[in-house]
Amino acid sequence: MLRLFSYVVDHDYGFAPNPFGGFCTLAKCKYKKEGQRRRNIVELAKVGDWIIGTGGVKKESSGHRTLLYAMRVDEKLTLAEYYEDKRFRGRNGNTSDESHRTDTYALISQHFYYFGKNAISIDMIPKEHLSHSLEKKGPGFRSNFSAEFIEDFVRWLERNYEIGIHGDPCGYEVRSFTQVRKKNQWDGSLHCDMTRDIRGTTILI
Repeated sequence: MLRLFSYVVDHDYGFAPNPFGGFCTLAKCKYKKEGQRRRNIVELAKVGDWIIGTGGVKKESSGHRTLLYAMRVDEKLTLAEYYEDKRFRGRNGNTSDESHRTDTYALISQHFYYFGKNAISIDMIPKEHLSHSLEKKGPGFRSNFSAEFIEDFVRWLERNYEIGIHGDPCGYEVRSFTQVRKKNQWDGSLHCDMTRDIRGTTILI
């Protein structure tokens, strides 16, 4: 069954999630305790599921009641596979001490909406089939959303916004994305630009 996972992005530096280079990747995120075992979103999510990150109160985040990003899981790789994949070499937030892990995962998306500093209000999201708050306040995550709500949410997102980057990370400025690209405002042009991550590595957006 399709699932949607919601968690709070306390620090948005462009690492986790990392929306650059045509992919949105998530290799580290919140945990939830189940019995004596700690399980995280990256472990539990399957291809086709959706991940959303809402804002936190810290200055490196976008504030409560905001949607910072949403991504559909298109691929799920072990960290060993992720670090070996040429598409993700030199990616911000990658640490070589984890490159051998086969019991930990990275989630990959090319169907994502990253708003960052331009995070949008969650009050705009349809709530007809939402029986509780979309936000998971505090540590951990929530995934108890109905199939009807997930369908409503995805339809609303895809109808209103272009896939890709709509804003800089909250924690630092890569370039100036001054406007959220809503579909009824899009001019049909392709966007391709070169910028630099905070380590000086050139990346394609």
